[in-house]
Amino acid sequence: MSIEVIFNGVENESNVARLGGYSFLPENLDWPLNPDGDKLTLVLSLPTDFLNETLHINLPKEQVLSVFTTYKKDDYFLDSITFHGDQEELKNIKKGYTKVLLHKAGDIRNESDFLIPAQKFILGEEVDLDFEDVDEEDLDDIEIYCGSLIGDKPSLLQVEEMGLDDYQFCLQIYGGDFPEGFHDVFSLSDSVGYLFLNKKVDQKHVGVFFTQCT
Repeated sequence: MSIEVIFNGVENESNVARLGGYSFLPENLDWPLNPDGDKLTLVLSLPTDFLNETLHINLPKEQVLSVFTTYKKDDYFLDSITFHGDQEELKNIKKGYTKVLLHKAGDIRNESDFLIPAQKFILGEEVDLDFEDVDEEDLDDIEIYCGSLIGDKPSLLQVEEMGLDDYQFCLQIYGGDFPEGFHDVFSLSDSVGYLFLNKKVDQKHVGVFFTQCT
């Protein structure tokens, strides 16, 4: 089953699984830009040891998975980071409107226009997303789980053929779980961000991150 994730404040430089905070991106790696030239904002910093232990996967040890997204306070950007099954949307995201990087931990840094106050992951209760035994006529009455969780399978807000067979689900993050002032980090406060990892560990293409909204 998937596991619920709740959050608690932590120092911005803490090397724990967290939302926001400073990046550990080494100085020899350029800060990621989107195709419009905007500096991306760090939304997730995930030690690979945490992911390996929690998800029973085999990422390189003692490294960091950093997830960045386009984020703007005054300009519309939702279409740049959403993916609801349209492969053109996915191609657009892969151009660099979001970015997933796997790297060794460098000194803390932040070159984005924004620094999201860090919130560490706390693993909570198991979440049952298996509706196979539910009668079809009752499916419409089931409320889609849109909270933050890790492992097993996602709770997609728009359930369509995603074309992500080469990836495995890692985690999802509810926009409203970000600290005050950043509930709009995915443009809409009720949007959900999804992280999928490449099944073949590849430093150049580690995974894909996108959002969905209703």
